[in-house]
Amino acid sequence: MDIPQRIAFEWTQFPNNVPLPSHETSARLIGGTLHFLHLCVRVSQGRAVPDSERGWEDMYNEDNGNSWFNWTVPLTLLLLATSVLNALYIFTRIKIYRLHRKHEPVNSPSAKFVSEELDFEPLEPPSIKAQLWGAVSRSGRWLLGMKPALPVKTRTATRILQMEVWSPGEVELSLFSVYSPAHALLWMQTGSSNWIMMFAIMALVGFQLHALTRSFKALIKDKEIIAAEVMHEYNEGFVYPRVNPIRKDAAVMTHQSEMVDPWDDYY
Repeated sequence: MDIPQRIAFEWTQFPNNVPLPSHETSARLIGGTLHFLHLCVRVSQGRAVPDSERGWEDMYNEDNGNSWFNWTVPLTLLLLATSVLNALYIFTRIKIYRLHRKHEPVNSPSAKFVSEELDFEPLEPPSIKAQLWGAVSRSGRWLLGMKPALPVKTRTATRILQMEVWSPGEVELSLFSVYSPAHALLWMQTGSSNWIMMFAIMALVGFQLHALTRSFKALIKDKEIIAAEVMHEYNEGFVYPRVNPIRKDAAVMTHQSEMVDPWDDYY
């Protein structure tokens, strides 16, 4: 492959051919940046208060007539909104599956019956009369400059079992463990007098979320492996031996004198 073709091929694969970090690494970088921004906000808010008024920042600003609105307020709201929107996106992202052959309800809060127009009837060839009438109709519409008639589809509504399966993204789920709405609220309450306790609580919350999501992912993978192995053992033990059974080819030998050739009478 020459250079122009190589460039064209790489261009068609963009952005899938760009080397990106893993999901956990991306989430840690984004979450670390958000934590650093929140740290800068809290440090900037704390520097405006003298050492003698540490712990009474709100009352100090009110007594001195300082405006409570500065660049730290919209940035704080933006960080809080980012964490909340990420959490909402995680818990509202779903995939829809429709089970067309399942007619009984299942015990799941994400399953429900919906109506859908389906046509399972086999197609029947039109009669000769219908074909002739269709040809005459199309010819007349073509001569008059009219658009061809749309085929009339007769479909009946059918109740189908639909499942809305939760499908969170890998990056968003990892980011939720690093920087969740709980972390944003804890940052808003962090001050010079309680920063050690707040940092410990934030680390504990992040560790709990990370351990919970990791254990849940492992549980899902283990269930998938067990289900696949059950089907494999069932196929190996019951299906495959009956699909292609090994039979014995037995033949009986006879003497040449016992063979009767009907064509011998003609010679």
